[in-house]
Amino acid sequence: MSKNKITNVIGRMVFDSRGNPAVEAEIEINKNYYAKAISPSGASKGKNEALEKRDNDNTRFCGMSVDQNISIINKEIKETLMGLDIEDQMMIDKNLIALDGTLNKSNIGGNTTIAVSMATLRGAAVSNKKPLWEYLNNSSDKKLPMPEIQIIGGGKHAKGSIPIQDFMIIPNGAPNFYTALDWVFKIYKLAGEELLNNNNLYGVADEGGYWPNFDDIPSVLDFLLRVIKEAGFIPFKEVSISLDIAANNFKIDNRYKISNKKEIIFSADELYDFLIKIIKNYPIISIEDPFAEEDLEYFNKLKSNTPSYLQIVGDDLVVTNTKLIKKAYEHNAVNSVLIKPNQIGTISEAANALKLSNELNLMSILSARSGESEDSFISDLSVGWNIKQLKVGSFSRSERLSKWNQCLRIGEKFINKYAMHKIWNF
Repeated sequence: MSKNKITNVIGRMVFDSRGNPAVEAEIEINKNYYAKAISPSGASKGKNEALEKRDNDNTRFCGMSVDQNISIINKEIKETLMGLDIEDQMMIDKNLIALDGTLNKSNIGGNTTIAVSMATLRGAAVSNKKPLWEYLNNSSDKKLPMPEIQIIGGGKHAKGSIPIQDFMIIPNGAPNFYTALDWVFKIYKLAGEELLNNNNLYGVADEGGYWPNFDDIPSVLDFLLRVIKEAGFIPFKEVSISLDIAANNFKIDNRYKISNKKEIIFSADELYDFLIKIIKNYPIISIEDPFAEEDLEYFNKLKSNTPSYLQIVGDDLVVTNTKLIKKAYEHNAVNSVLIKPNQIGTISEAANALKLSNELNLMSILSARSGESEDSFISDLSVGWNIKQLKVGSFSRSERLSKWNQCLRIGEKFINKYAMHKIWNF
């Protein structure tokens, strides 16, 4: 037990990258040290993730205000946490969970509990006079995660013709993190120039990727593959494609509407056939949420009939929940999972999800949300928890670049400067 005690807890409303109210929690330790954190917010949400609590009072911020959350932090949570050991994260989170008393944090809100939980973990590092990544990871062989970076946004992130949420690249052949960002920069800039020259650029999506308007999914993949090659990189060997299908968002009446422009509507079997085809035709190494979360048998079918190098990733399917991760594993539905702390509501529960994922030999990918802030907590967490992949969005917008910038700051401190996890070897 440490001598560092919580002496005050403060909540306030701030704004996220979409201009929506967000919860910030600030922790005081021994009336001497301070730490704060901002809760993120998702666009694509699983049915079983922690509830994001809002006031729903249309007279304030169109119903999006979080005044109730702030009041709960400044009263109930403050009373509960005062005097607790800042380094006992499990006890802090146990108290937050008990105070809420529901499975999905519906009483006080997952956006309330995660802001406080993040702030207390950061407070433990501050009171030990260490950066968060170093406080969590004592290894002498630290590595940065491999970045997974959005080039084109679709789905709920952009109102274009393509329901697929993320078209991303992974610089899987890069020797280190610095070079990985160099490769991504070249591809991102070239993609933007070509879209602009072709009058096919309508803006920037929620996570910083370009917002074009293609006729269909193969057209986007053709474009992305061409840009990778034009930038001078070898598909598969150096740079590959990753997709977040986010199929929950375009399943309607047991059918999948995969194009807003051509009205292409698939059954689950037809979507499976389509995915098999694009996996064969393009350098795709990761597919996230390829089907809606209730279509578990199709996750299994896709995993069983695709190459071993392909990540079948569960996000909405598992929502950082140990019970759902175990269920997906038992159904042989995934070989990889996203870890999003705000999906479950506390750092300790997210750590348990990561621990289980590692025990089951599943690849864990730490992920930000579409509604982010300048808070780079997730970058520190990726190194502190020794996570091999990080997904925070694209290569524009300061709420995205703050995460990549923090990775650079961390990496320059390594004995092996900018060392990065390597996962694929083609």
